[in-house]
This record gives sequence, C-alpha cells and structure tokens, in this order.
Amino acid sequence: MELLPLPSIRRLALSGRSILFFGEAMPRLAAYLMGQLAVQGRPVTLVDAAQSFDPYLVARIGRYRELDLRVLLERIRLSRAFTCHQLATLLCEGLPAAGPGEPLFVLGPCALFYDDQVALTERKNLFKKVAASLAALGRKGQGVFLFQSPLSSRVKNLFYGRELAGRVEMVIRVRQVEGGIEGRLQHPAAVVRRRE
Repeated sequence: MELLPLPSIRRLALSGRSILFFGEAMPRLAAYLMGQLAVQGRPVTLVDAAQSFDPYLVARIGRYRELDLRVLLERIRLSRAFTCHQLATLLCEGLPAAGPGEPLFVLGPCALFYDDQVALTERKNLFKKVAASLAALGRKGQGVFLFQSPLSSRVKNLFYGRELAGRVEMVIRVRQVEGGIEGRLQHPAAVVRRRE
C-alpha cells in the first residue's frame, strides 16, 4: 500500500479520476479538494448525503488566498439528500441527465443505505443502481470523488463499501496525522474494476 501525503492526494483529485476516499476527516479533505478546484475557477457539484459539508472550511482556503469568498463558494453547487431514495434519484437521474461537466463530490455515499426503515433488498437494489451510475459518471473523466467516513461499530454489513470500491479507479484510506492528512492507496483500478 503506497503512502500518499496530502500533495499527492491533491494531484490525484485534480486529475479527473474516480476515487473512493474512506476513513477519518472526510468533510475536511472534501472541503480542501473542492476549495482547490474552486480557487482555479472550476465549478464543482457536491452531493451531501452525510449532512457534513462545512462551507467555512472552503472559505478558509479563500481567505488564505485573499479571494472573494462569495465567488469561491458560488462555484460549489450543493445538493443534499436525506433518504436513500432521494440520493438514488439525484445520482441516477438528475446528474446523468445534466451531461458531462464539473467534478462530482459525494459526501457519505453509503450512509443513507443503512436506514432500517427501508427493506434491505430495496436498499441493495437502489445502491447497485447508484454504484453503476457513479461508475458511468466516472468514465466521463470529469472526476468523481466519494468520501465515506467510518460507520458505527454496530454496522456489520460492508456490502456498500465493497460495491463502490469495485466501481472506482482508486480507493484511498485516509487518516489524520500530526500536521495534516495522509492516505494509503488500497488498490488501483486494474485490481478492482469490474465489467459492467
């Protein structure tokens, strides 16, 4: 497993690949990478399924670079999903219909699929559609970045994470270290990519 310091993670994220990040500090890492793109003048689509987006983290980057914070934040198009059905509709119907475009960031792509109010078979079927849609968006080369924080220790089913890992080019485990964030490349696409 290759060790990736933050500058290496930034280079990968700015390359237009499809990457699943999982581990610690996901909202912080996502905000940092979105801020880097927004500083370059690139619009970003953000789907927040974990209710964890913090605009102040992006604003901090703008202040550091002495940029107009309003302009910087306006480059991030935010949609929130509160149920697995909303997330599936957004990722399977809304975004693909919009055509190719800006990088896509998804905070908590698995979180809503652990809702016991929805039957397990329905959740799994919805998630398979979401994973296939994310894979299709990733193949467009615009950049699809998925950020999954650790789940509760009570969660025993890792189906969703494994399904996503098989649909992206890279999987990176992230942890906080003294002075920042580092990642470990778990596997590149050649090892995990499945045929559709």
